[in-house]
This record gives sequence, structure tokens and C-alpha cells, in this order.
Amino acid sequence: MQPRGRLRVPVGYPASIQSDTSAGEGVLLDLSPTGCKMRSNIALSAGTYLALQIAVTHELIPLAVEVSVVRWCKDGHFGVEFLRYSQGDRERVTNLVGVLPPSAIHTYPNHATPTLSAVGA
Repeated sequence: MQPRGRLRVPVGYPASIQSDTSAGEGVLLDLSPTGCKMRSNIALSAGTYLALQIAVTHELIPLAVEVSVVRWCKDGHFGVEFLRYSQGDRERVTNLVGVLPPSAIHTYPNHATPTLSAVGA
């Protein structure tokens, strides 16, 4: 497994979810310019394509992700990769992630290989 390349910031944004077979509501738990972690009241599986409308605090117009795909599902949570945004919304997400307080940003540990040393050296 490769380490995540982008930081994700914790959020609690509600979202409307539309797939080919169902529709429902969810909550974004974290956000990056390329995806998010969510939980929802609808059952989803890896590989499902979604359209999302994300209600961002203090913004009147929701963020629209026209095409996204579920990459993983576990314990009622799922990871989503954003593939195509509505006009201008990629920049809105990038700016939003950039202005959230640094204390809210999760840094993920580097997946470094432990250093081994010879016994008795």
C-alpha cells in the first residue's frame, strides 16, 4: 500500500449522494483536493461511481463533484476519489483545504522502513 500523497483535513460536511442505483445522504469526515472519507445511510461498494453535492459551512452554493468513485468500504465508512468536478469547484476545494486551521490538519506518518543493526556490533 502506498502512503497517502495529500493531507486530509477533518470536516463534518453533509452531502447528497447519487449513484446509478441509489440516492441518499452522507457526511464527509475528511477532505483533500482529490477525495474524502465519508459515512452514509446507503450501502456502497468499491467501484461504485457517485455524484456528490457537498454543503460547505458558510457557503451558499454546495460543492459539486460530478463524477467520483468509491475506492474502499469498511465499517460503514468509505473512501472516495474525486474524478470530475463542476466548473470551478476543484479550485474551491483546494482553497478550502488550504485555509482550514493548521491544527486541524492530520499528518500521516511516513511509512519508513525500520533501521536494523547487527547484534554485538
